[in-house]
Amino acid sequence: MPFENTMKEKEIRSFASKLKRKPDSYKYNYGHVLVIAGSNTMPGSGILCCLGALRSGSGLVTYAVRDNFLDQACAISKPEVMFFVYRTATDILDFIKSRKVTSIVIGPGLKADNSVLCKFIKEIIYAVNIPVILDASGLACFNGIAGELKTTNAKLIITPHLGEFSKLLNIQSAVIENDRKKIVADFAEVNSLICVLKGSNTFVSCGKKNYKNNTGTPAMATAGSGDVLSGIISSFVNVTDDVFEAVTFAVFIHGLAGEIAEKDKGMTGVIASDIAENICYAIKQIMMKR
Repeated sequence: MPFENTMKEKEIRSFASKLKRKPDSYKYNYGHVLVIAGSNTMPGSGILCCLGALRSGSGLVTYAVRDNFLDQACAISKPEVMFFVYRTATDILDFIKSRKVTSIVIGPGLKADNSVLCKFIKEIIYAVNIPVILDASGLACFNGIAGELKTTNAKLIITPHLGEFSKLLNIQSAVIENDRKKIVADFAEVNSLICVLKGSNTFVSCGKKNYKNNTGTPAMATAGSGDVLSGIISSFVNVTDDVFEAVTFAVFIHGLAGEIAEKDKGMTGVIASDIAENICYAIKQIMMKR
């Protein structure tokens, strides 16, 4: 088992320096995130992803939606979010190519039959070679067939909580809990992806490198918190070629934003939108350290 690391002060400052902007830069320098998420009963899932990406510095963020909930999604969105209505995976792939998309989130709030959703997602992740964050429904449709994730072209990052990871691997949660570092690291290495096992002290592994997070609070145990994290990851992977570094910093900032939100709202009052709105203050706090 490789050494388990926490994020050191030097590493935090090093990544934060990559977020600084040159005077002559413009929005296309900071990535175009595509969020494929939501449904008529959960349009907010994608909005929280978009907020996470925007507050983490993404230059452009597009929310890909079905026509049957476009109006609902627009009604609760920030004006900075762009929308794209799609019907097929081919529509998505054409958009990715024509609009120079640099990272993708797939899954939060998506509703469809598992086999249909799995086919749709595979068409995308087998065709692109950019970072793709698979979360929630986008990951659940691979339950029991997780080995199919290994042969994709995308730079995959999966973000399950313990229950989702248990179903994905078809292994009882208690077994994973007893040996989670080894099971997560082995799974990540065998399938050539980065696994973010969410929870208290979120654990991240790419197989060769491991990271245990030490920011966060029980106040973040609220609906949509993971959607915000997916958005942050999708933004940070656009500022470095080191995807593992970007993912670990995203997990660190997500936890810190939750801690800042708790100071204002209290342990029981924090909602996912609060975490998203405090991402900028978490980043600012890190960037102002000397």
